[in-house]
Amino acid sequence: MARLVLVRSLVRAIWIVTSTLVSCLPSRSAVFDPVASESRQRIGIEVAWGESRATAAIVQLLAKPIDVDGAVRIALARNPRLQTRFDELGIAASRVADATVLPPTSVDFDYKRALDGSGTETEVTVVQDVLDLIQIGQRCGAATAELEATRARAVAVIVEIAERVEVAFYDHVAARQELELVQTALDAAVASADLVERQHTAGNTTDLVLAREREQRERLRVDVSRAQQRVAETHARLGALLGAGAGQQWTTTDRLPDAPTSAPELDDLARTAEAANLDSLALHADADAAEARHHYAIVRAFIPTLGAGVAVARREGGDWEVGPAVRIGIPLFDQQQGARARARAEQRQAVDALAAVHVELEVTIAAARARVERAFADVRQLADIVMPLRRQILDETVLHYNAMDATPFELLIAKRDMIDIDRQYFDALRRYWSAMAEVKALRRGGRAAITTEEMR
Repeated sequence: MARLVLVRSLVRAIWIVTSTLVSCLPSRSAVFDPVASESRQRIGIEVAWGESRATAAIVQLLAKPIDVDGAVRIALARNPRLQTRFDELGIAASRVADATVLPPTSVDFDYKRALDGSGTETEVTVVQDVLDLIQIGQRCGAATAELEATRARAVAVIVEIAERVEVAFYDHVAARQELELVQTALDAAVASADLVERQHTAGNTTDLVLAREREQRERLRVDVSRAQQRVAETHARLGALLGAGAGQQWTTTDRLPDAPTSAPELDDLARTAEAANLDSLALHADADAAEARHHYAIVRAFIPTLGAGVAVARREGGDWEVGPAVRIGIPLFDQQQGARARARAEQRQAVDALAAVHVELEVTIAAARARVERAFADVRQLADIVMPLRRQILDETVLHYNAMDATPFELLIAKRDMIDIDRQYFDALRRYWSAMAEVKALRRGGRAAITTEEMR
């Protein structure tokens, strides 16, 4: 009787543990809330996973000219590729659930009859593999570390998208300003060429002056065409990041913000970027997961299977007999060589990648700082020195032209130079704000996805 009570207690304990571990899938909020919290802390915007992308707030933002902050908010709410990254969180969470579930209970049924027909024997054995229960800490450790790595990479994508949107926004606004500038220049050149053509018809100017005016007008037509193409390209690139379809109407603010009068503070950039780097966080989690998988494989190399349960047997005409059942696997052929080697290789890979990230981050930080400093110097040189001098030259040339002390060609050159300086200023201002977007991404923990070619 005591033996029967013991067996029943053992079976009950197995089923209690099994039922407790079933359906331990982390909730959606438990999986995603840390990502939303991190995004709010790092970029000041809380993202959503799988919610409707046509919210009233987004519709209101699209209905009026979008500033850079609005563009980032729209992109993080609507960008379809970001949502696919969030879906990876669900996949990682499912692995956590798998790690907390025991394998199926094994039930063996044997029925034997003597060859001479003298009797029968019935035996039922119920065995539950408990090795997974013993190793549940290692399994959950690996799965949880993988989930943490996935979360870090999801936040990294958020930071990267915010950076790309900011850069695309500045590119588009700068392209619109350049188009406005060259269109104004073309309008003036057309009016000037029309006037010179009438003067030439009346015999009041030379063929050389007429040819120069016409050349300036036609060259500016080419510049306008190129500027229009640039606006179309930057509009499409920004629209793709915003998740806006080809037929959806939207526009941005008209002007790039002015650069500050004093240089930005960058002395703490290296320390801040290294401490916040999300790639490092993800790789540390990868290494932890690989280490947990290695420990799991070591145990399985010695004991691949360990089961406990109950066996019930009865001979014909006799009483039922009950006793414990134990099942132990013997690793004759598989000592988990592949699993152990793979886990060790994955751990080394994470450590090596971590070292590479540190080196690359140092180079990226130095390059980003150099780009900001160079662009800021160019902006201030052009705005504070070159543009006032060029404006003075143009004004003086107009006065000399009105006094018939300067030729129309000299006035034409002065206007052309003024336009070129304005275009250089807009380009320097674009480069400055794009470089600052890169610095902002580094401070937020990103990898600074903008390359040198993209900054040009």
